[in-house]
Amino acid sequence: MPNLFLFLVLFFLSVSSVFSEELKLQESQINFIAIHPFKTVYGKCSGTTIRPTTLTQGPSGLQIPKLIKIEIPLKEIKSGDSDRDEHIIESLGYPTITNISFTSTSITAKENEWTITGNLTVKGKTKTVKSVATIQKEGQETIFSGTFQVLMSDFDVERPSLLFATAKDEVTIEYKFKVRP
Repeated sequence: MPNLFLFLVLFFLSVSSVFSEELKLQESQINFIAIHPFKTVYGKCSGTTIRPTTLTQGPSGLQIPKLIKIEIPLKEIKSGDSDRDEHIIESLGYPTITNISFTSTSITAKENEWTITGNLTVKGKTKTVKSVATIQKEGQETIFSGTFQVLMSDFDVERPSLLFATAKDEVTIEYKFKVRP
C-alpha cells in the first residue's frame, strides 16, 4: 500500500510538471519618445533590471506575478547624443538620484492583455501609472509590449528648451519584454 501511495504522488508531480513550464526573461526593451519643436528624441534605456525574471505557464495560461519591479539606471539612458544624454540624466536628478523605478500595485488579465497599474518613481516623485500590455505568442517566445505616457511636470522634470521653443510635457514610454522556456 505505501508503494501505491508513493507511485501516485510521483505520478501527479510528473504530470503537473508536464503541464507547467518556466518562461525566462530573454530580452527587455524600454524606450522613450520626447517631442521638441525642432527634433523628436528617441531614447533607449539599457541596463534595466526586471523582477521576476521567470513566469510560469500552466494549463490555464500564464500565471500573473504578484509583483513586477523594474529599475532603470539613469547612466544607461541613451538618445544618440552624449551632450543631450548628460542633460537628460541631470534633469532626472543625477547624481543624487541614480535610477527610475516602477513597482506594480495590481495586474489583471483579460484574453491576451494584462492591465498593469503601479507606482512610477522619477526624480524622487512617485505617481500612479497604468498600461495595457499586449501578450503575443511567436513560436517558443511570449512577447509583452505596450506604451503609456507621463508628463515631465508631474515629476518636476524641467522640459528642455532651445531658442525659446520648449519640448512637449508628454513623454511616451514604450516597452517590450520577451520570455521563453
